[in-house]
Amino acid sequence: MPIIRKKLAASAVYPDDLRYNSDTDTVQSFVNGSWVDNPQADPRTQTTFPPRLTSDPQCDAAQSVVDAIKGQIEDILTAIDNAQTAFTIASLVLGLFTFGVFDIFIAIALTIANYMLDAGTTALSAALTPTVYQTFLCIIYCRMDSQGRIDDTGLTNAESDITDQIGGVAAVVLNSFLALAGAGGVSNLASLGTSTGDCADCGSGHCTDLLDHVYLGTILSVTDTEIIMASEYNPGPFGTDRVAIGSTFANVCCKIVSIEKTSGGSVSPVVKLIHCGTVPVDEDSYTHGYPSSPIEVNTVALDDSAPFEVTFTFAKVC
Repeated sequence: MPIIRKKLAASAVYPDDLRYNSDTDTVQSFVNGSWVDNPQADPRTQTTFPPRLTSDPQCDAAQSVVDAIKGQIEDILTAIDNAQTAFTIASLVLGLFTFGVFDIFIAIALTIANYMLDAGTTALSAALTPTVYQTFLCIIYCRMDSQGRIDDTGLTNAESDITDQIGGVAAVVLNSFLALAGAGGVSNLASLGTSTGDCADCGSGHCTDLLDHVYLGTILSVTDTEIIMASEYNPGPFGTDRVAIGSTFANVCCKIVSIEKTSGGSVSPVVKLIHCGTVPVDEDSYTHGYPSSPIEVNTVALDDSAPFEVTFTFAKVC
């Protein structure tokens, strides 16, 4: 069955006093007889929903973005197989966004729709494999902050990563959706999602490359994600056994996932963390308590009243 394409009036899908200017890639409002740029009306730049509160906001946010885009793509493939028009496909593209005035980007959506129609479902399905979506997840995860937000730089880097690591038809489609969403749209998709992710395999480095300064204690073993240490007596004012490992550079940090005392000590060890952006100066530099969720730290320490061993588990470095 032939593909049907027809002209669509702008006023049929968005207000007459708001438009997208493809020449300048700006959203504009009609004010006093003239079109003027109105960045505050551009949904691609507006993050309007708060971050999700989960045990791993960054990973769950990334999974939510992937699931939202994947779900919309699957609906589009079904529509293409059912010989739907380019405008129907474009409406499905825009249907990804239940927030903001994304309908003003109908021209961009039609470009995406026509590309997917021309590629066909056989090529698209072959390109968008589970492995590709897992790579997509890790790319988004690595470019988000710990709260599941992405900024313009992160989005640009993510698109470059997708081109380099995925490539081909899949990269064109995924990057088209990301570019249409903008940093604001991606962050909003992350906030509105309900997915739970597994990002354990994301990244390739390990924190012993970064946390290279042992303040107290002895490293017993190291893997990509774990450092096991034995305590050392700290003759300071409190006279405790301690392990402490970190970096002497304030912005060299690792994401701590869990802290588990495996032997010795008491039932109430004291966990101390130096958050990313600072380095230990004195005891007042530390915050106390086990992290309630994965968190970027510069230094991690544990104090107890008797010798002990502890396992620090870190997320892989993206």
